[in-house]
Amino acid sequence: MDFGNPQNFWYLSIIPILATFFVWVVVRKRRSLIQFAGTELSEKLIQGSSRRRQYLKFVLFASGTLFLILALAGPRLGAKLSMATRSGVDVVFVLDVSRSMQARDVKPSRLQRAKYQIGQLVDQLAGNRVGLVGFAGVAQVVCPLTLDHGAVRLFLDALTPSSIPVRGTALADALRGAAKCFDVEDNSSKSVIVFTDGEDHLGETLEAAEALAAFGVRIYVLGMGTQEGELIPLQVEAGSFNYHKDGQGNYVKTRLNESFLKQVALTTDGSYFHTSLRGEELEWIYDSLQELEKREFGSHRFTEFEERYQIPLFLALVCFAAELLLSEYRLKRTEWRGRFE
Repeated sequence: MDFGNPQNFWYLSIIPILATFFVWVVVRKRRSLIQFAGTELSEKLIQGSSRRRQYLKFVLFASGTLFLILALAGPRLGAKLSMATRSGVDVVFVLDVSRSMQARDVKPSRLQRAKYQIGQLVDQLAGNRVGLVGFAGVAQVVCPLTLDHGAVRLFLDALTPSSIPVRGTALADALRGAAKCFDVEDNSSKSVIVFTDGEDHLGETLEAAEALAAFGVRIYVLGMGTQEGELIPLQVEAGSFNYHKDGQGNYVKTRLNESFLKQVALTTDGSYFHTSLRGEELEWIYDSLQELEKREFGSHRFTEFEERYQIPLFLALVCFAAELLLSEYRLKRTEWRGRFE
């Protein structure tokens, strides 16, 4: 026999507390009655009650409590081996951490909004393998494909513009890095989700997207920012900000390049979305991923036990019911003494 929740056995400490309380109540009740009515009168007053029945009621209540605790501990009996097969899709998130993603035309900033939305999708994709690629002037595979979504969240939280100090926006390198995460021999169940403002300083992005399309990878792009654009904040001191300037001393405004991002998505038969406060685009992406062909990630054996909590729970209910129905008083026997007596 095995127990699924052995930590609940600490409730057994309640039983000696109940026993101590019962003894204290019986003694205190008897002393109070003697003080009120005296020994001789108190004996007549409690003549109909049965101390044996009182003890039996406590034993029934304590037994019901014991069986209830056993049920909470989750007794299990009869183990059998079962096989479980995991299947899903492979999804690589590509996050732009370049300086332009610090712009605040999307609140609280483009980068913070992107990280929040990636976290939401990671939570929804339970059972699927996910990976993470960060890029600025160069690309870096931050986390390879894994079923450990907690690890992906840790790497995502730690990814900042200082993680990749090389300036620029190498989206093509990021797509090539994402391609390295996939199994080349499998031409299905692979997707890349890009979060960027569309600034591409190094080029070759469409060529990299076409290479992914040849491997059956579908790209979804979420545009971060607005077409009106915003200045790029730079933190000078704690709590003090300035804005990025070009070589001539002019402020640089970064704008969302939607037309370019739509081209990247359509190259792989994917979709482009603009980030929104309500986040409907995440639901559309998730629904699209669910339509993809699933691949098996492997199978494993596990031991399955049959739950037997019903038996002690039934016994507990029987004990509690018997305790409620049992009276503390003896049944009075009537004796025929004649018609006129």
